[in-house]
Amino acid sequence: MERVRVLRLLHVREGRESDFVESYRSVLKRAERFPGHLGEQLCRSLDDPARWLLTSEWESLQAVQRWRTDPDHQALVRPMNACLHEDRSTSVFRIRDLAGPAAV
Repeated sequence: MERVRVLRLLHVREGRESDFVESYRSVLKRAERFPGHLGEQLCRSLDDPARWLLTSEWESLQAVQRWRTDPDHQALVRPMNACLHEDRSTSVFRIRDLAGPAAV
């Protein structure tokens, strides 16, 4: 299986920053216990504080798909998504170790 990284570019509504972070922490607590979740980071832009980047690493694309279709997932992310503008995007990338012997 190939590890993957999920990138979410987010635009948090003004005045909702603390609600966003609080709801993100609830999602993170569940994600940390979810099979295949390897870790993540939440970053806030220095250039535009309304812009945030959420990255997560997973052991496989299948693990991400199981997370996204988990019955608890939609309920967990609803409060977090309520803090966001609609101009957000999510992309999934295969992780390539260019420094290792398997590099192509």
